[in-house]
Amino acid sequence: MSARGWYWPVGVVALLVGGAGANIGLMIVANRDPSFAVEPDYYRKAVEWDRAMAQEARNATLGWRVSARLEPADAGRARLVALVRDRAGAPVAGAAVAVEAFPSARARDIATFTLAPADGAGVYAVTLPRARPGLWELRLRVARGAEVFTRTLSRDLAAAR
Repeated sequence: MSARGWYWPVGVVALLVGGAGANIGLMIVANRDPSFAVEPDYYRKAVEWDRAMAQEARNATLGWRVSARLEPADAGRARLVALVRDRAGAPVAGAAVAVEAFPSARARDIATFTLAPADGAGVYAVTLPRARPGLWELRLRVARGAEVFTRTLSRDLAAAR
C-alpha cells in the first residue's frame, strides 16, 4: 500500500477531532457568558404544560389583575411595587405575593422575593438588592387562601438619575 492511501483516514480523523474541539470551545464560551441562560428545570415545565394551562384557566376564572412597576432606588437597588385587584377592581388584601425576578440581559440571575403589604390596599412591595437598568421579567404568584393567581410581566427599569 502506498503512503498516499493513508491521507484520507487521517483527514477524516482530523475533521472529527476538529468538530469535537469546536463544540467543546463553544460550550466553554457559552457557559462563561453571563447573558446566556437556559430556563431552569425546563423539562419539568414542559412535562407540566397541562398544569400551566389549568392555572391559566383558574387565573381567568378569578379575574384578578396584577400591575407592577420597578422604581430605581439608591445604591443600585430598585423597588418593585405590585398592585393586585379582583374582578370588580377591589384591592386583594391579605395575600401572599412572591416573585421570581431577573433582568433579561442576565437571565441566569433569577432571584426569588416575597413582597410585603405596602399600605393594605392591595399594594405589595419589595426592594431588589442588585437591580441593573433594562428590561426585567417578573413571574408573580399571588395566593390568598386556596386561591392562586399567576402572571408573568415584563417591566423596564430606568437608570437611576
